[in-house]
Amino acid sequence: MLVTRLEQLPDEILLEVCLYLKPYDVINSFGQLNHRLEQTISQYRRDADLHHLTLKQFQRWHKHLLHYTSKSVVNLVVSNWNSPGQIYLFNQLMKPYASLYSLFSNIKQVRLIDFTNNDIDILSKLDKIEKLFIDADALVPLSYSTHTLLDKYLFCSSSHFKEIRLWGVEGGIRSQHHVPIVTNFHLERLTISVALLDDLILMFRRSPNLRSLNVEIAQHTTKALRQNATVDMLPKRLTFFHFQTTDQCVLSSEDLDKLVSNIPSIELLSLDMDTNDFDYASACHWTNMLSCLTKLKHVYFKLRIWLKSDLVPFDTESIIHAFQQTNLPICCYVDTKVLHIDTVPYNMKQFDTNMSVTTSPKAMIAKTTSSQLFNQPSKRVQTLIIDGQHDPTHINEWLSVITRFPGIEILQLNSVNIQDKETSAIDLKHQPFQLPHMGYLHYIRSTSCRVHVPFFLLLANNTTISPQLKALSMMYGDLVYLCKRLPGCTFERIKELWLYGGEADGHVILRDIDLILKTFPCLSHFYFNNQSSRFLNRHLQLIIETILRSSPDLISFRISCNKSSLRFLSSMDIETCTSWIQQVCGLCEHERIHVTVNDKLLSIWK
Repeated sequence: MLVTRLEQLPDEILLEVCLYLKPYDVINSFGQLNHRLEQTISQYRRDADLHHLTLKQFQRWHKHLLHYTSKSVVNLVVSNWNSPGQIYLFNQLMKPYASLYSLFSNIKQVRLIDFTNNDIDILSKLDKIEKLFIDADALVPLSYSTHTLLDKYLFCSSSHFKEIRLWGVEGGIRSQHHVPIVTNFHLERLTISVALLDDLILMFRRSPNLRSLNVEIAQHTTKALRQNATVDMLPKRLTFFHFQTTDQCVLSSEDLDKLVSNIPSIELLSLDMDTNDFDYASACHWTNMLSCLTKLKHVYFKLRIWLKSDLVPFDTESIIHAFQQTNLPICCYVDTKVLHIDTVPYNMKQFDTNMSVTTSPKAMIAKTTSSQLFNQPSKRVQTLIIDGQHDPTHINEWLSVITRFPGIEILQLNSVNIQDKETSAIDLKHQPFQLPHMGYLHYIRSTSCRVHVPFFLLLANNTTISPQLKALSMMYGDLVYLCKRLPGCTFERIKELWLYGGEADGHVILRDIDLILKTFPCLSHFYFNNQSSRFLNRHLQLIIETILRSSPDLISFRISCNKSSLRFLSSMDIETCTSWIQQVCGLCEHERIHVTVNDKLLSIWK
C-alpha cells in the first residue's frame, strides 16, 4: 500500500521518527492534531525539556504548549546552557503560582542547568518535587546569598526530596552550620560538591537514610572542624559511595580508612582524587581497609599521587609487585610529577553510571598486574581528560591513550607540548581509531600557544575519526595561532565555540577576532571568557559588534571577565543595551531577544 499521509504510518514508525527529535519538536509537530496521534506521543508530554531551545521556541512553548501539556508533565528541564537567561524567564512565568506543583500537578523531577545568581526565585517553588538536579554555571561564581538560599531550600527546610544533585559550584557549596538540623529521612541519593570536609559531615547528619552518595570536597582547611564526626552519624544504609577531590590535602589515607571502615554497608566504592599522601600507594593499606567492608562487591579508584622531589624519578615495579599479591588489579605509571594508580578495567557498568577518567600521555608506558583486564575496552567512560603538564611528548603517546577510550563523548586535552615536527605525517596504520560519539573537544592550552596543527586537525577536522564533533573549547592565544597557520581553512561543522583568555593570551585584537569568525563561519553559540577585563576593554564595543554582525546564525552569545569590569557595559542599562544589540543584529522591534548585562558580563539569547 502506498503511504501518502502521516496518519497511515504505524505507531512503531512514528515513534522511531520521534527518537530523532527533541520532546519540544514532537509536541510542537504532532500535538493537538487528532486523537490517535495524541495517544501515540503521550509519553512525550511527560517531559518538558526546554534545553537548547531558541527564544522563539521558548515563547511558543509558553504561549501554545505549556497549558496543553502542564497536567502531563512529570520531568521538567530548564537550562541556561546555550539559552542564557532561560531559567530567569521561566521564573517570571511562574510568578502567579505558589509552587511548580500548582501548575504541573504531576511533576516529580526538576533539572536546572547552568544555574546562576539570577535564578534563585525557583528555589522557593519546589514543594512536592522528589528529584532535583542543579548544575551551576562554572563561569559565574555563586554569591554568598545564593549559597545560603540553596542550603536553606534544599537541606534546611521540610522537603520530600528523594534525590538531589548539586554540582559544578566553584569552590563547593558552603553549608549553614549555625542553623538547627533539619533531617530529611526521604533523601536516598545525593550528588554534591561541598566546600569542606565539615560540610560533608553535616550532610551525614541531615540525611541519615542515604543509599547512594557521590561527593566532591573542593578544598582543605587547617581550621578545627565545626562538626564532631562520630560513628553514630554515618549512614547505615549506604551501598554506593563515590568520593573525589583535586585538592591534595583534603583526605588522608588514614581518614579515608576511618570513614569507610565504619560504613560496612558499602557495596560499591569509587575514588577519583589528587593527593600528596603516599600511603595511598600501599597495597597493604588497601587490603586492610577493604577487609572491613564485608559486603563490598566492587572497588574502583583513580589516584594521582603528587611526588616530592626526593622521590623523582620513581620506579613503579615495587608497586606492581605489591598489588600482584592482592585481589586489586591495577595499572601504574609515572610522569615528571605524579604517580598514577588506577584499577582496571575502566568499566563502570556495575556502578550504573558514566564517569570521567583523568590520565597522562605517559599512560602509554603503564605497567599492570593484569594485561587481560588492562586491555579490555572501556565502558561507561563519558569524559577523557589527558593532562600533559607541558612536559615534552609525542603524538603517539596521546593517541595511544585516546584510542583506548573509543566511547567517549567529551575529550579534554590539557597543557599540550608535542615535540613531533609538523611536517611529519601521522601514521594511523598501526593504530586506526574512531571516536563516533565525541561531540565536544576541549583543547586547553598548548605550550607557548603553539598548537600542533596536524594533531589538532586529526581530532577536529577528520570526519571519519570524529563524525559527531560540534563543539570546541580553546584558549584564545592558541586559536589565533591555529587560524593564522590555516589560511583559508574553515570548520563549518563547529556550531559551539568556547574561548578562554588569560595573561598568556594577551590583548584581544579585532583583526584576530575577524580571522576566528572567518575560520568558524557557522557558529550558533559563541562564548568568550577572559580572566581580566583589561585584555578586552580596549576594543570591546567593536569586538561585540563584529561578532554579532559576522555570525547571523548565532542563537546565543556571551562575553565576560572574572576580574575588574567591562567599561563599555558597566554604565549601560538593560533597555539601552537591548536596543543597541537589536540595531547591531538588524532586528525589528517586534523581534525579541533576551539580554543580560552587568559590569562583568553580556549575554544574548535569540
